[in-house]
Parts: sequence; C-alpha cells; structure tokens
Amino acid sequence: MHKMNEIDNGSAARTADNGRLYIESLLAEYPAVTEQDRLAILSFLSTAPALETALLTCNERIAERLKAFRHDHRKQLGVTLRNWLYLTILLSFVVFAVFLMSEAGN
Repeated sequence: MHKMNEIDNGSAARTADNGRLYIESLLAEYPAVTEQDRLAILSFLSTAPALETALLTCNERIAERLKAFRHDHRKQLGVTLRNWLYLTILLSFVVFAVFLMSEAGN
C-alpha cells in the first residue's frame, strides 16, 4: 500500500510539472498566443499551488513575458474592489469580536 502512495504522489508531481512546463511554453510565446492559450495561462495562474507559480517566476527565460501577462491581465488575476470590500468587512468583524472578548474579560 505504501508503494502505491509513492507512485500516486510521483504521478501527481509529474502532472504538475507537465502543466507548469506547458504554461512556460505558452508564456514563452506571449503575447502571440491564442485565446484558448490565454485562458489556460489565466486558469493556471489562478488555481495552481503557490510553489508552481513561484517556479514560473524563477524562470528567467519567461520572467519578462510573465510580468507582461500579469500586467495585461491584472484585473482577472488581481484583487478587485469587491474583494477588498469583503476583506474589510471580514476584518472589521474580527476586530469587533476581539474587542468584545477583551471587554468581557474585564
């Protein structure tokens, strides 16, 4: 059973590497990519684990094109005003809850 988990983990790592390598190849061609390729890059950057996107950033061959892609698609990849509003409301509730707990302790 242990051997099976090693095989599964190995295939998952290879799949992740293949996905990252595919995205690297697309970014090497950016901005001359198809709409489908653009969507694949957006999907990868939005859903991939942080390690995978960090490995993309470390690749000097595509660093400038990745930077350009992120700049061109900052609205799709970045935090929108609505996200900031939700985050502000959530943090306000947390601060208020901490305040209430500290007052209850006095």
